[in-house]
Order: sequence, then structure tokens, then C-alpha cells
Amino acid sequence: MINESYERLAVLFEQLGISAVSGSEDKGELMAYRAGIELVQNELEDGFNQLFVDTAFGIGLSQLCEMFKIDGMLSDEEKKLQIAEGFAEIYGNYVCGDFEKELDKQCPMLSAVPLDFYITINGSVKNDYDQLAKLGRILENYMPPCTVVEFGGNGFNFDYWDSTPYLFEDYDNFNLNFELLDELM
Repeated sequence: MINESYERLAVLFEQLGISAVSGSEDKGELMAYRAGIELVQNELEDGFNQLFVDTAFGIGLSQLCEMFKIDGMLSDEEKKLQIAEGFAEIYGNYVCGDFEKELDKQCPMLSAVPLDFYITINGSVKNDYDQLAKLGRILENYMPPCTVVEFGGNGFNFDYWDSTPYLFEDYDNFNLNFELLDELM
């Protein structure tokens, strides 16, 4: 492919009337373009390989392990086997009603109103800050597949957010996206 890109560039140079004779600046420019294209091409191939379990490595394999909560200390082959098993699960082995049960158990101040792949969470976390972390874990572990979640509130102002014991990093660790935090009451 690298030779193909060099040959294509050489043809384009000729069509423009640029002579890429050995030792010339034009030849150097042509070789630099080829090297740049090769770098981009290699990055794209690596990125494409990261998408598939069989060819993933490094960061791609780590992200797949994180998605399925697989121990990162396993060998690459063991990780790939467990990732393949995770992809083979039907809806992540979801059981209908688990989300609502878990929400009732861990966050009694909140309630869920499910409606065809759409859940509205009502209630308030005001003055009960621990519910944010619990809610993030519930959404991560029990939310039905292909479901949109929203809160039925108008949100808090920045004074409220500043009064909580959390830093911005803490909010990120709750795994609640900004839209949810913005609607939270």
C-alpha cells in the first residue's frame, strides 16, 4: 500500500509538471508526503484493529475489559475469551424489573417511571449526597439496554453544586452524564 501511495503521488506530481528527480527538493517533498500518509494509514489500521476482539491490543483491549468488568491482570487470551462471552450475552443477561428494584432498595428517595425504553426518575437527592454515587452504580449495572434515562426536575444551580462535599472529579466518577446532573433535583 505504501508503494501504491508513492506511485499515485508520483503520477500526480508528473501531471502537475513537477519532476521528482532523485536528489531534488521535489523528490524530498514527495517522500515526505508518502511518509505522512504512511503514518496516518498505520494509525487508521491500528484503530480499526482495536474495534475487534480478535485483533484488539493495548488500550483497545483494556477498554473492552473495562466495558465487561474483566480483570485486567488476566492474559490477553483469557481477556479475549471473556470479552467474547460478554458479547454473546443476550442484553447483558438483563432481568426485567431489576432496575426499579435496585433503585427502590438503594435510593428510596427516588422512583422510576419506565415507558418503552424511556425511564424518568423522579424525586430529590438534595441533602442526601450519597445517592449520587449509588445512582451512578445502579445506572451502570442495572439500566435496561437501549434505554434513555432522564430526571423529572429542573436541576440545581451552581450554588447548590458548590455546597456539596464533592469535587468535579467526584461528579465524573459517579458516571452520571451532564444532562442527568443538569435535570437532577
